[in-house]
Amino acid sequence: MTTPTTPSGPLRGVRVLDMSALGPGPFCSMLLADFGADVISVERPKPETFDPAKFFSRGKRHTIVDLRAPGGTDVIARMADTADVFLESFRPGTMERRGLGPDELCGRNPRLVYARLTGWGQDGPYRTRAGHDINYIGVSGALATFAAAGTDEPVPPLATVGDIASGSMICALGIVLALLERATTGRGQVVDAAIVDGAALLNVPQLGVFNAGAWPGRGEYILSGGAPFYGVYRCADEKWFAVGAIEPKFFAQFLAAVDIEPPAGSPDQFDPAGWAGMRQRIAETFATKPRSHWSAVFADIDGCGTPVLELEELAEDPHLKARGTIVADGEAITAAPAPRLSDSPGQLRAAPSGRGVDTHAVLTEAGFDEDEIARLVASGTVVLGEAA
Repeated sequence: MTTPTTPSGPLRGVRVLDMSALGPGPFCSMLLADFGADVISVERPKPETFDPAKFFSRGKRHTIVDLRAPGGTDVIARMADTADVFLESFRPGTMERRGLGPDELCGRNPRLVYARLTGWGQDGPYRTRAGHDINYIGVSGALATFAAAGTDEPVPPLATVGDIASGSMICALGIVLALLERATTGRGQVVDAAIVDGAALLNVPQLGVFNAGAWPGRGEYILSGGAPFYGVYRCADEKWFAVGAIEPKFFAQFLAAVDIEPPAGSPDQFDPAGWAGMRQRIAETFATKPRSHWSAVFADIDGCGTPVLELEELAEDPHLKARGTIVADGEAITAAPAPRLSDSPGQLRAAPSGRGVDTHAVLTEAGFDEDEIARLVASGTVVLGEAA
Protein backbone atom coordinates (compact mmCIF):
# COMPACT_ATOMS: atom_id res chain seq x y z
CA MET A 1 0.00 0.00 0.00
CA THR A 2 1.31 3.43 -0.89
CA THR A 3 2.00 5.88 1.92
CA PRO A 4 2.34 9.42 0.52
CA THR A 5 3.32 11.93 3.17
CA THR A 6 1.47 14.92 1.71
CA PRO A 7 -2.24 14.48 0.89
CA SER A 8 -3.27 15.46 -2.61
CA GLY A 9 -6.56 15.55 -4.43
CA PRO A 10 -9.48 17.93 -4.84
CA LEU A 11 -10.18 18.00 -1.07
CA ARG A 12 -6.64 18.83 0.02
CA GLY A 13 -6.69 21.57 2.64
CA VAL A 14 -10.17 20.53 3.85
CA ARG A 15 -10.11 19.48 7.50
CA VAL A 16 -12.75 17.00 8.64
CA LEU A 17 -13.45 16.32 12.31
CA ASP A 18 -15.09 12.89 12.40
CA MET A 19 -16.98 12.06 15.61
CA SER A 20 -18.74 9.02 14.16
CA ALA A 21 -18.29 5.36 14.98
CA LEU A 22 -19.32 2.00 13.52
CA GLY A 23 -19.65 1.88 9.74
CA PRO A 24 -21.42 4.63 7.76
CA GLY A 25 -19.64 7.67 9.20
CA PRO A 26 -16.09 6.25 9.13
CA PHE A 27 -16.61 4.96 5.58
CA CYS A 28 -17.87 8.41 4.56
CA SER A 29 -14.80 10.14 6.01
CA MET A 30 -12.57 7.51 4.39
CA LEU A 31 -13.96 8.59 1.01
CA LEU A 32 -13.05 12.19 1.84
CA ALA A 33 -9.58 11.18 3.04
CA ASP A 34 -8.98 9.24 -0.19
CA PHE A 35 -9.32 12.51 -2.08
CA GLY A 36 -7.04 14.58 0.10
CA ALA A 37 -9.07 15.73 3.08
CA ASP A 38 -7.28 15.93 6.41
CA VAL A 39 -9.59 13.65 8.37
CA ILE A 40 -9.22 13.63 12.15
CA SER A 41 -11.03 10.67 13.65
CA VAL A 42 -12.11 11.25 17.26
CA GLU A 43 -12.21 7.89 18.99
CA ARG A 44 -13.67 6.88 22.33
CA PRO A 45 -11.34 5.82 25.16
CA LYS A 46 -13.01 2.40 25.14
CA PRO A 47 -13.84 1.27 21.60
CA GLU A 48 -17.14 -0.38 20.76
CA THR A 49 -17.26 -4.18 20.99
CA PHE A 50 -18.19 -4.31 17.32
CA ASP A 51 -16.78 -1.37 15.40
CA PRO A 52 -15.74 -1.87 11.76
CA ALA A 53 -14.38 1.71 11.70
CA LYS A 54 -10.87 0.26 11.93
CA PHE A 55 -11.35 -1.12 8.42
CA PHE A 56 -11.98 2.42 7.16
CA SER A 57 -9.07 4.20 8.87
CA ARG A 58 -6.76 4.66 5.91
CA GLY A 59 -5.48 8.16 5.28
CA LYS A 60 -6.82 9.50 8.58
CA ARG A 61 -5.31 10.93 11.73
CA HIS A 62 -6.56 9.55 15.02
CA THR A 63 -7.10 11.11 18.42
CA ILE A 64 -8.83 9.89 21.58
CA VAL A 65 -11.14 12.25 23.49
CA ASP A 66 -13.56 11.35 26.28
CA LEU A 67 -16.62 13.56 25.83
CA ARG A 68 -17.88 12.64 29.30
CA ALA A 69 -14.67 13.72 31.04
CA PRO A 70 -14.12 17.26 32.37
CA GLY A 71 -13.37 19.62 29.51
CA GLY A 72 -14.20 17.03 26.83
CA THR A 73 -16.82 19.23 25.21
CA ASP A 74 -14.46 22.21 25.15
CA VAL A 75 -11.75 20.14 23.50
CA ILE A 76 -14.08 19.12 20.68
CA ALA A 77 -15.44 22.65 20.27
CA ARG A 78 -11.95 24.11 19.97
CA MET A 79 -10.98 21.44 17.46
CA ALA A 80 -14.11 22.27 15.45
CA ASP A 81 -13.08 25.94 15.36
CA THR A 82 -10.35 25.04 12.86
CA ALA A 83 -12.34 22.42 10.94
CA ASP A 84 -14.15 22.73 7.65
CA VAL A 85 -16.42 19.72 8.20
CA PHE A 86 -17.86 18.25 11.41
CA LEU A 87 -19.25 14.73 10.98
CA GLU A 88 -21.35 13.00 13.64
CA SER A 89 -23.67 10.01 13.75
CA PHE A 90 -25.37 10.25 17.15
CA ARG A 91 -29.13 10.09 17.63
CA PRO A 92 -30.84 13.46 17.16
CA GLY A 93 -30.49 15.72 20.19
CA THR A 94 -27.38 14.01 21.58
CA MET A 95 -24.89 16.62 20.40
CA GLU A 96 -27.19 19.48 21.45
CA ARG A 97 -27.31 18.08 24.99
CA ARG A 98 -23.51 18.06 25.04
CA GLY A 99 -23.28 21.62 23.80
CA LEU A 100 -21.89 20.52 20.45
CA GLY A 101 -24.91 20.94 18.19
CA PRO A 102 -24.82 22.92 14.93
CA ASP A 103 -26.11 26.10 16.58
CA GLU A 104 -23.15 26.10 18.96
CA LEU A 105 -20.39 24.98 16.61
CA CYS A 106 -21.55 26.88 13.54
CA GLY A 107 -22.04 29.93 15.72
CA ARG A 108 -18.36 29.75 16.63
CA ASN A 109 -17.28 28.79 13.10
CA PRO A 110 -19.77 30.03 10.47
CA ARG A 111 -17.83 28.31 7.66
CA LEU A 112 -18.34 24.89 9.25
CA VAL A 113 -20.22 22.22 7.29
CA TYR A 114 -22.02 20.22 9.98
CA ALA A 115 -22.86 16.73 8.65
CA ARG A 116 -25.30 14.50 10.52
CA LEU A 117 -25.37 10.90 9.33
CA THR A 118 -28.15 8.90 10.98
CA GLY A 119 -30.59 6.14 10.16
CA TRP A 120 -33.88 7.99 10.41
CA GLY A 121 -32.83 11.63 10.01
CA GLN A 122 -33.22 14.67 12.24
CA ASP A 123 -37.03 14.77 12.24
CA GLY A 124 -40.02 12.48 11.85
CA PRO A 125 -41.64 10.07 14.33
CA TYR A 126 -38.84 7.48 14.04
CA ARG A 127 -36.01 9.94 14.61
CA THR A 128 -34.99 8.65 18.05
CA ARG A 129 -35.51 4.95 17.40
CA ALA A 130 -32.60 2.55 17.48
CA GLY A 131 -31.95 0.67 14.28
CA HIS A 132 -29.48 -0.68 11.78
CA ASP A 133 -29.27 -0.60 8.02
CA ILE A 134 -31.67 -3.55 7.62
CA ASN A 135 -34.36 -1.50 9.40
CA TYR A 136 -33.77 1.63 7.34
CA ILE A 137 -33.83 -0.16 3.99
CA GLY A 138 -36.85 -2.12 5.19
CA VAL A 139 -38.90 1.01 5.83
CA SER A 140 -37.63 2.68 2.64
CA GLY A 141 -39.04 -0.12 0.48
CA ALA A 142 -35.62 -1.12 -0.81
CA LEU A 143 -35.40 -4.39 1.13
CA ALA A 144 -38.73 -5.53 -0.26
CA THR A 145 -37.23 -5.59 -3.75
CA PHE A 146 -34.41 -8.03 -2.90
CA ALA A 147 -35.23 -11.73 -3.15
CA ALA A 148 -33.80 -14.85 -4.71
CA ALA A 149 -35.48 -15.94 -7.93
CA GLY A 150 -38.76 -17.70 -7.35
CA THR A 151 -38.99 -16.88 -3.64
CA ASP A 152 -40.99 -14.38 -1.63
CA GLU A 153 -38.46 -13.90 1.19
CA PRO A 154 -36.58 -10.56 1.25
CA VAL A 155 -32.80 -11.10 1.29
CA PRO A 156 -30.69 -8.58 3.28
CA PRO A 157 -27.97 -7.22 0.92
CA LEU A 158 -25.36 -6.98 3.71
CA ALA A 159 -24.73 -3.33 4.71
CA THR A 160 -23.80 -2.36 1.17
CA VAL A 161 -27.16 -0.87 0.23
CA GLY A 162 -28.04 0.72 3.56
CA ASP A 163 -25.01 1.87 5.52
CA ILE A 164 -22.62 2.37 2.62
CA ALA A 165 -24.55 3.37 -0.51
CA SER A 166 -27.54 5.03 1.18
CA GLY A 167 -25.59 6.45 4.11
CA SER A 168 -21.86 6.97 3.55
CA MET A 169 -21.97 7.93 -0.11
CA ILE A 170 -25.05 10.13 0.12
CA CYS A 171 -23.51 11.92 3.10
CA ALA A 172 -20.20 12.38 1.28
CA LEU A 173 -22.11 13.88 -1.64
CA GLY A 174 -23.92 16.24 0.72
CA ILE A 175 -20.63 17.34 2.30
CA VAL A 176 -19.02 18.05 -1.07
CA LEU A 177 -22.12 19.96 -2.23
CA ALA A 178 -22.08 22.05 0.95
CA LEU A 179 -18.37 22.80 0.48
CA LEU A 180 -19.10 23.84 -3.10
CA GLU A 181 -21.86 26.16 -1.94
CA ARG A 182 -19.56 27.58 0.76
CA ALA A 183 -17.08 28.60 -1.92
CA THR A 184 -19.75 31.03 -3.15
CA THR A 185 -21.47 32.11 0.06
CA GLY A 186 -18.62 31.80 2.55
CA ARG A 187 -20.94 30.00 4.96
CA GLY A 188 -21.32 26.38 5.93
CA GLN A 189 -24.62 24.58 6.45
CA VAL A 190 -26.11 21.48 8.06
CA VAL A 191 -26.21 18.24 6.06
CA ASP A 192 -29.01 15.92 7.23
CA ALA A 193 -28.03 12.56 5.69
CA ALA A 194 -30.52 9.84 6.65
CA ILE A 195 -29.97 6.29 5.48
CA VAL A 196 -33.72 5.83 5.03
CA ASP A 197 -33.73 8.82 2.63
CA GLY A 198 -30.77 7.49 0.67
CA ALA A 199 -32.30 4.02 0.39
CA ALA A 200 -35.57 5.51 -0.86
CA LEU A 201 -33.58 7.50 -3.43
CA LEU A 202 -31.79 4.37 -4.63
CA ASN A 203 -35.21 2.76 -5.04
CA VAL A 204 -36.29 5.28 -7.69
CA PRO A 205 -35.77 2.79 -10.58
CA GLN A 206 -38.03 0.23 -8.90
CA LEU A 207 -40.58 2.92 -8.09
CA GLY A 208 -40.57 3.86 -11.76
CA VAL A 209 -41.40 0.29 -12.73
CA PHE A 210 -44.07 0.20 -10.03
CA ASN A 211 -45.61 3.48 -11.22
CA ALA A 212 -45.75 2.06 -14.73
CA GLY A 213 -47.76 -0.90 -13.44
CA ALA A 214 -45.02 -3.34 -14.39
CA TRP A 215 -43.70 -4.45 -11.00
CA PRO A 216 -44.33 -8.22 -10.97
CA GLY A 217 -43.61 -8.99 -7.34
CA ARG A 218 -40.63 -9.93 -5.21
CA GLY A 219 -38.30 -12.47 -6.81
CA GLU A 220 -40.01 -12.18 -10.19
CA TYR A 221 -38.60 -8.94 -11.58
CA ILE A 222 -36.03 -9.25 -14.36
CA LEU A 223 -33.24 -7.62 -12.35
CA SER A 224 -33.95 -9.63 -9.19
CA GLY A 225 -33.27 -12.93 -10.91
CA GLY A 226 -36.78 -13.59 -12.14
CA ALA A 227 -35.60 -13.95 -15.75
CA PRO A 228 -33.26 -16.81 -16.75
CA PHE A 229 -31.02 -14.40 -18.66
CA TYR A 230 -30.25 -12.35 -15.53
CA GLY A 231 -29.04 -14.43 -12.64
CA VAL A 232 -26.40 -16.78 -11.29
CA TYR A 233 -25.74 -20.44 -12.06
CA ARG A 234 -23.78 -23.11 -10.23
CA CYS A 235 -20.96 -24.71 -12.19
CA ALA A 236 -19.55 -28.24 -12.02
CA ASP A 237 -16.86 -27.18 -9.51
CA GLU A 238 -19.48 -25.63 -7.16
CA LYS A 239 -18.43 -22.12 -8.16
CA TRP A 240 -20.88 -19.60 -9.62
CA PHE A 241 -21.29 -17.78 -12.90
CA ALA A 242 -23.24 -14.53 -13.45
CA VAL A 243 -25.37 -13.90 -16.51
CA GLY A 244 -26.77 -10.50 -17.52
CA ALA A 245 -27.80 -10.97 -21.16
CA ILE A 246 -30.79 -8.60 -21.13
CA GLU A 247 -30.70 -7.10 -24.62
CA PRO A 248 -31.81 -9.49 -27.41
CA LYS A 249 -28.48 -9.25 -29.25
CA PHE A 250 -26.60 -10.24 -26.09
CA PHE A 251 -29.15 -12.95 -25.28
CA ALA A 252 -28.66 -14.46 -28.73
CA GLN A 253 -24.89 -14.62 -28.22
CA PHE A 254 -25.40 -16.06 -24.77
CA LEU A 255 -27.62 -18.86 -26.04
CA ALA A 256 -25.14 -19.64 -28.80
CA ALA A 257 -22.31 -19.79 -26.27
CA VAL A 258 -24.12 -22.35 -24.12
CA ASP A 259 -25.53 -24.15 -27.16
CA ILE A 260 -29.19 -23.75 -26.25
CA GLU A 261 -32.07 -23.11 -28.63
CA PRO A 262 -34.89 -20.74 -27.60
CA PRO A 263 -37.83 -22.67 -26.12
CA ALA A 264 -40.44 -23.73 -28.65
CA GLY A 265 -43.56 -21.62 -28.70
CA SER A 266 -41.94 -18.73 -26.86
CA PRO A 267 -39.82 -16.75 -29.31
CA ASP A 268 -39.88 -13.63 -27.14
CA GLN A 269 -37.17 -13.79 -24.47
CA PHE A 270 -39.23 -11.44 -22.28
CA ASP A 271 -42.25 -13.78 -22.20
CA PRO A 272 -42.31 -15.21 -18.66
CA ALA A 273 -44.15 -18.29 -19.94
CA GLY A 274 -40.88 -19.77 -21.15
CA TRP A 275 -38.64 -18.68 -18.28
CA ALA A 276 -38.94 -21.72 -15.99
CA GLY A 277 -38.02 -24.19 -18.70
CA MET A 278 -35.22 -22.00 -20.00
CA ARG A 279 -33.77 -21.54 -16.53
CA GLN A 280 -33.68 -25.28 -15.96
CA ARG A 281 -31.90 -25.93 -19.26
CA ILE A 282 -29.34 -23.20 -18.59
CA ALA A 283 -28.74 -24.50 -15.05
CA GLU A 284 -28.22 -28.03 -16.33
CA THR A 285 -25.76 -26.77 -18.95
CA PHE A 286 -23.66 -24.73 -16.53
CA ALA A 287 -23.53 -27.70 -14.15
CA THR A 288 -21.66 -29.76 -16.74
CA LYS A 289 -18.45 -27.66 -16.77
CA PRO A 290 -16.29 -25.82 -14.20
CA ARG A 291 -16.43 -22.06 -13.88
CA SER A 292 -13.06 -21.67 -15.59
CA HIS A 293 -14.54 -23.26 -18.72
CA TRP A 294 -17.43 -20.82 -18.86
CA SER A 295 -15.13 -17.88 -18.14
CA ALA A 296 -13.07 -18.84 -21.18
CA VAL A 297 -16.19 -19.29 -23.35
CA PHE A 298 -17.50 -15.82 -22.53
CA ALA A 299 -14.13 -14.04 -22.57
CA ASP A 300 -14.34 -12.91 -26.19
CA ILE A 301 -18.08 -12.62 -26.89
CA ASP A 302 -20.81 -10.14 -25.96
CA GLY A 303 -22.81 -12.67 -24.00
CA CYS A 304 -22.66 -10.78 -20.71
CA GLY A 305 -21.29 -13.66 -18.70
CA THR A 306 -18.72 -13.32 -15.92
CA PRO A 307 -17.46 -15.39 -13.00
CA VAL A 308 -18.74 -14.65 -9.51
CA LEU A 309 -15.42 -14.06 -7.78
CA GLU A 310 -14.87 -14.89 -4.13
CA LEU A 311 -13.11 -12.30 -1.96
CA GLU A 312 -9.88 -14.31 -1.95
CA GLU A 313 -9.84 -14.33 -5.75
CA LEU A 314 -10.09 -10.58 -6.36
CA ALA A 315 -6.36 -9.79 -6.35
CA GLU A 316 -5.75 -12.27 -9.19
CA ASP A 317 -8.44 -11.13 -11.60
CA PRO A 318 -6.67 -9.76 -14.71
CA HIS A 319 -9.01 -6.80 -15.16
CA LEU A 320 -8.96 -5.73 -11.52
CA LYS A 321 -5.20 -6.20 -11.49
CA ALA A 322 -4.63 -4.18 -14.68
CA ARG A 323 -6.70 -1.23 -13.40
CA GLY A 324 -5.31 -1.44 -9.88
CA THR A 325 -8.87 -1.73 -8.58
CA ILE A 326 -7.81 -4.18 -5.89
CA VAL A 327 -4.63 -3.47 -3.97
CA ALA A 328 -2.84 -6.31 -2.19
CA ASP A 329 -0.50 -5.64 0.72
CA GLY A 330 0.83 -8.95 1.93
CA GLU A 331 -2.17 -11.01 2.96
CA ALA A 332 -4.47 -7.97 3.19
CA ILE A 333 -6.40 -6.61 0.23
CA THR A 334 -8.41 -3.43 -0.20
CA ALA A 335 -10.06 -1.42 -2.95
CA ALA A 336 -8.50 1.63 -4.57
CA PRO A 337 -10.17 5.06 -4.32
CA ALA A 338 -13.00 5.71 -6.77
CA PRO A 339 -14.02 7.44 -8.96
CA ARG A 340 -10.88 8.18 -10.94
CA LEU A 341 -10.09 11.80 -11.67
CA SER A 342 -7.66 12.61 -14.47
CA ASP A 343 -6.02 15.66 -12.85
CA SER A 344 -6.47 15.10 -9.11
CA PRO A 345 -6.92 11.39 -8.43
CA GLY A 346 -7.45 9.90 -5.00
CA GLN A 347 -4.61 8.42 -2.96
CA LEU A 348 -4.49 5.17 -1.08
CA ARG A 349 -2.81 6.19 2.16
CA ALA A 350 -1.90 3.83 4.96
CA ALA A 351 -3.85 3.42 8.18
CA PRO A 352 -2.34 4.77 11.43
CA SER A 353 -0.06 2.59 13.51
CA GLY A 354 -2.23 2.73 16.62
CA ARG A 355 -5.24 4.33 18.34
CA GLY A 356 -4.90 7.99 19.24
CA VAL A 357 -1.44 8.31 17.73
CA ASP A 358 -2.15 11.88 16.55
CA THR A 359 -3.76 13.23 19.72
CA HIS A 360 -0.87 15.51 20.67
CA ALA A 361 -0.37 16.92 17.18
CA VAL A 362 -4.09 17.57 16.66
CA LEU A 363 -4.45 19.36 20.00
CA THR A 364 -1.39 21.49 19.27
CA GLU A 365 -2.85 22.52 15.92
CA ALA A 366 -6.11 23.44 17.70
CA GLY A 367 -4.19 25.87 19.90
CA PHE A 368 -3.69 23.86 23.10
CA ASP A 369 -0.37 24.52 24.82
CA GLU A 370 1.73 21.87 26.55
CA ASP A 371 0.38 22.65 30.01
CA GLU A 372 -3.22 22.32 28.81
CA ILE A 373 -2.45 19.04 27.08
CA ALA A 374 -0.75 17.70 30.22
CA ARG A 375 -3.81 18.58 32.32
CA LEU A 376 -6.17 16.95 29.81
CA VAL A 377 -4.06 13.79 29.80
CA ALA A 378 -3.92 13.72 33.61
CA SER A 379 -7.71 14.06 33.88
CA GLY A 380 -8.29 11.30 31.33
CA THR A 381 -10.06 13.71 28.96
CA VAL A 382 -7.64 12.85 26.16
CA VAL A 383 -5.40 9.86 25.57
CA LEU A 384 -2.07 10.11 23.80
CA GLY A 385 -0.92 7.56 21.25
CA GLU A 386 -1.36 3.87 21.91
CA ALA A 387 0.84 1.26 20.26
CA ALA A 388 -0.78 -0.78 17.53
